[in-house]
Amino acid sequence: MLAGALITALAVFIITLFAASQIFTQRFSEQSVENAESLSQLSFDNMYQLMSKGWNREQLLKFRADLKQTYQDHDMTFSIYRSDIVNRQFGFLASDVSDSMQPFFQEVLKSKKPMQIKQDEWVRSFRPLVAQNACLQCHTQAKVGDVLGVMGIEQNIGQVLKPARNEFLVWMLLLMPIPVLLALWVGRRFSKSLLRSVHDLNQQVVSINQIDDLKKLAHGKSVFDYTEFDQLNDSLNQLGDKIKNIAIDRDILDFEIQLLDKLVLSSEIVKDWKQHICLLMEEINQILPLYTLFVVFRTDDAEQYVIEVFWLGKPEKAIEKELEVHAKQILSEVSIFEQGSVFKVNHSYATKEPLAVENRIQTQSKSLILDTPKIGGVVGLGVKTFPPKDSSRSVVVESILTTLVNVIGSIKAINKFTKELEYYATRDPLTHLFNQRVFHEMLAYEVGRAHRHHYDFGLMLLDFDNFKLINDQFGHAFGDEVLQQFALAAKNALREGDIFARYGGDEFCVIFPETGFAEVQELAHKVLDATHGIELLAPSGQPVHITCSIGISMYPDHAHDKEDLFMVADNMLYRAKGSGKNAISYPQEADLVEVYKESNDQSLFIMKALETGEPIEPNYQPIVSMETGEIEVHELLMRLRQDDELISAGRFIETAEHMGLVNQMDMILIDKALADANRSGYEGVLFINLSPKAIVASEFIQRIQDLTESYQIDHERIVFEITERETVHNVALLEKFVRELRSEGFRFAIDDFGSGFSSFQYLKRFPVDFIKIEGEFINNMSKNEIDLAFVESAVSMAKSLGIETIAEFIENEETLDLVKSLGIDYAQGYLLATPQPDFSKQLDADIKTRIQTL
Repeated sequence: MLAGALITALAVFIITLFAASQIFTQRFSEQSVENAESLSQLSFDNMYQLMSKGWNREQLLKFRADLKQTYQDHDMTFSIYRSDIVNRQFGFLASDVSDSMQPFFQEVLKSKKPMQIKQDEWVRSFRPLVAQNACLQCHTQAKVGDVLGVMGIEQNIGQVLKPARNEFLVWMLLLMPIPVLLALWVGRRFSKSLLRSVHDLNQQVVSINQIDDLKKLAHGKSVFDYTEFDQLNDSLNQLGDKIKNIAIDRDILDFEIQLLDKLVLSSEIVKDWKQHICLLMEEINQILPLYTLFVVFRTDDAEQYVIEVFWLGKPEKAIEKELEVHAKQILSEVSIFEQGSVFKVNHSYATKEPLAVENRIQTQSKSLILDTPKIGGVVGLGVKTFPPKDSSRSVVVESILTTLVNVIGSIKAINKFTKELEYYATRDPLTHLFNQRVFHEMLAYEVGRAHRHHYDFGLMLLDFDNFKLINDQFGHAFGDEVLQQFALAAKNALREGDIFARYGGDEFCVIFPETGFAEVQELAHKVLDATHGIELLAPSGQPVHITCSIGISMYPDHAHDKEDLFMVADNMLYRAKGSGKNAISYPQEADLVEVYKESNDQSLFIMKALETGEPIEPNYQPIVSMETGEIEVHELLMRLRQDDELISAGRFIETAEHMGLVNQMDMILIDKALADANRSGYEGVLFINLSPKAIVASEFIQRIQDLTESYQIDHERIVFEITERETVHNVALLEKFVRELRSEGFRFAIDDFGSGFSSFQYLKRFPVDFIKIEGEFINNMSKNEIDLAFVESAVSMAKSLGIETIAEFIENEETLDLVKSLGIDYAQGYLLATPQPDFSKQLDADIKTRIQTL
């Protein structure tokens, strides 16, 4: 800037010098011309005066000489040029005009007009002497208007200009330092001011390490001193404000990333969530110094809620009490907690170091309300002071609260969902009694324990009398109510330590640990009397009475293992029902012989069936697409023909499993089914129940491959169902087995999904294509919110994993409508179609239309 100012000053000075010199020269030249004209006019006037008096030749020459001398004294040359008219009358007079000047005089003679010429450093003025009336007295040969001669004056102005220019240049050089110094002073002053402003601006920019520091730039004093820069100052302020509003600190972003990294909710975090919150507090404290964090969530309809208060250190008791009061005040204003709710408070500490609280704790909270699952809660932060609302740090508070409320809400939701799953993995969803799976585990456990400690125990099976009639006559909803009342009455008649379970449908089981036969009989009569006294009003207003049949077996009197013990009690139950119902039956010596004979007959029948394969017949239950209303899938079921009667394989399956022959029966069934598919040209999907025994059968995979190749069945059209109810102890072996079949192109489904907790282990470890949701949940979801919530969760999870869903036990149109609305892919049940001996694709027209129009 200094160099520019100096160069500019010098340039201006030179231009000024040149311009002044030109102006001076021009003006001097013009003044010389004017002087020459004035002198020529004066000379002409004098000459005219003299000539008007009359003069001779000597006087003329003397006048010319005197006039010439006068002009020479003033550095000028005077010349008179006579015209031919004068020369002819008065004779030729030698001219003193030089040859170079002759043309100018000749031109004036012709034009009769004055002429001024500036040439180089010479100024010349020519005036014509025009004849007037007075002149004609002497110049008789002339007439008025003739040019008698030309008077010329010539001056060399260069002799005068040169010293003047030199003097002007000297003075200008003497004055030159003044503008240079002035330019230097102005430039230096402006440069220093600008440099200082730029330095201040740079210091402000360097000092900006976070968004809040922008206020130094946005709201500080003007960076630049000059008013001409006011617009730039305003623009910088606007820029600071805009960046402050739209930008986020780097450390905030880093904190967000770290916080997001901790959103992966592992089982350890869900289990020990309080420790996780303490760790999160330490992370939060690095970006936002805080004292405390409080949490309260509603996960049920209890009237008392627990406020979990987390402290970064250990404060004084008075501070804890003050925060409790403040937290309760905040919670009383949240809609998810009823008026008068009771809050219990628990305190946890991230460290045991004393926590100094200087001023009153400031709090900010955020609430969360979910409809599915029904969970609501509040998370609050307690700090020394919160950043201003317009500060980027306020984003941290909102982000922390949002993250925490979602993390803790997710933990609570998962906790609730896990507890429900754990509960329903062992409980019947309708009666809340132990389910069939737990019953078999407890029966096996009790047999082993009784054997070790040498004591007796009893087993009782109960079967509802005429339950199908009640269901058909009054509907399933009333039937479920009857089952619930029946279970409640029977449970009240039992002892506290007795193991009561629902085996399935209208069958119940009771294990009496360390109980003799007489006491078991007494308890059976109590149950019979309690259930017999139940009277319910049907929807029609008709009273309904309940009765049941009971079968009893004792360990070790009637059997030494759980299978035989259950078989004996089951036979006694059927005997009680066959003898008129509403009765108790227990085995005598002859009965045991008959029972074991029947069991032996079943074994012989199974052996014969394996030898010929004829009694084993495949049946196919249609599975309907809820999108198209078409039958696209069939499930393979086993039926056995005995004495020209087609019976369910369930009557023989326990005996077959006890004999270890289920896998061989399955292979015969699969062979016949694939032969049917090949013969009928079936192109749909076939579901095949896979027994756990198949896992240990090394030849199973090879046999399946041989059969599908022989009958030309695409592997992707075969879906093997893993029945979740049948516990597989060696999950690693099952996983290897499944992956081997999967690699061959076969697909897999989890049957009875939700009946046990291992369903989720299967999902995690196996490549599953379908899940068949447990029929109990499907059948009850229209009447039970918990069952409905479970089905909704299962469907949502399956969709997120890309797994198709199938609903079992569709027995009424209400359930069908609900299945469609939940987005379940396929439906199966007696409302849609019953098992058939062939691949039937005929669906009731009304049902099909209902599915398509839902």
